[in-house]
Amino acid sequence: MAEMNGSFIQQKEAFGWYLLDWFNTLYTDTLAVQEFRNRRPAQAMQWAPGRMLDKVESMLAQYRKNENGPPGATTKLPVLLLATDDDFLGTGADWGGHHTGFERVQIYKGGSWYDYRQDMHDRRIQMVIVASDSDSAKSLAAQLSAFMQEPHRRYIDAKYKFGQYEVPAAMQLETKRIDWMKVEVDQKNIKILAADVALKCVVPIFRAPAEGEPNDG
Repeated sequence: MAEMNGSFIQQKEAFGWYLLDWFNTLYTDTLAVQEFRNRRPAQAMQWAPGRMLDKVESMLAQYRKNENGPPGATTKLPVLLLATDDDFLGTGADWGGHHTGFERVQIYKGGSWYDYRQDMHDRRIQMVIVASDSDSAKSLAAQLSAFMQEPHRRYIDAKYKFGQYEVPAAMQLETKRIDWMKVEVDQKNIKILAADVALKCVVPIFRAPAEGEPNDG
C-alpha cells in the first residue's frame, strides 16, 4: 500500500533536494553569500507555512526568533525562505494534463501488477531571498536563476513509495525564466527579492487488484 503521508509532501522534498544541488555549487562573491554557504542547508533555506509575500516581515520575524542550535546560528542573513499555498489547479491539456480511468500496469519488469492512473496539477512555489545588502541578495537571485536555466534543471523527480516500490513522478518548470521582484518592507537594512516558480506535477495513483480480480498471484 502507499505511504500514509499524503501525495504532496514528496513535491516539497524533491524541490528541497533540487535547491540543495544549487546550494552546493554557490560561488561566494560577497562575505554574506560566503556566510550563507558555510551554514547548514537547513539553516540557510527554510520552508514557511502558506503563501507569504504579503506576510514576509512576520515570516522573517519568526525566522529570527528561531533559537535552535548555537545562539544566532539559525537567524543569520541571508536566508532563502520558501512557501507554497493550498490552491489546487489542474494542469491544462496543452501541458498533457488529462484524467483517465485506471489501467492495469506492471511497475517494473517482473514486478507486481497494479491499477494505475495519474493526476496532473500545477504547483506554485514562492522563493524569497532576505539579505542585509543588495549585492548579496542579487548574487543569490542571479545564481539561482542561472541554475534553473540549465536545460537538465527543468525537470525534477518526486519519489513516491507504493509497497516495495519507489516510483518517480515528474515535476517540470513551466518556464526557465525566473523574475525576481523587490519587496518593500519597513525594516531598515533589509533587502528582499521574491520570485514565483510554477511546476507541472504528476502524482501517481496506484490501486492493488481487488479480491477476485486478475493479479500476479
